[in-house]
Amino acid sequence: MGRWVVVVDRAVGTQNDVDEVAHFEGTQDEARARLYELACTHRPSAGLRQKRRQVYRIGDGDAYYVNVEGAISTHRLVYRLAELAWSTHPESWPWGWK
Repeated sequence: MGRWVVVVDRAVGTQNDVDEVAHFEGTQDEARARLYELACTHRPSAGLRQKRRQVYRIGDGDAYYVNVEGAISTHRLVYRLAELAWSTHPESWPWGWK
């Protein structure tokens, strides 16, 4: 079982932001399923009134490009899956794994 994080890359004007969306433990297949679920359902903005969402798989399924059209704006996002490779002390992180 690996430890995983799903991050979302978003471009706003000339600025790029990367946010952590979820942390969890599981197999690679479970992690990919969770990534896909988040790409299809995660709300990138609290006030977003979604009209349409398109989700495109990148490569083998470790990333998705998402185009969310809202009533006022369009959000273009990339959701990525990353497995913990190394840490000095993972048990002390403030956001548990469950």
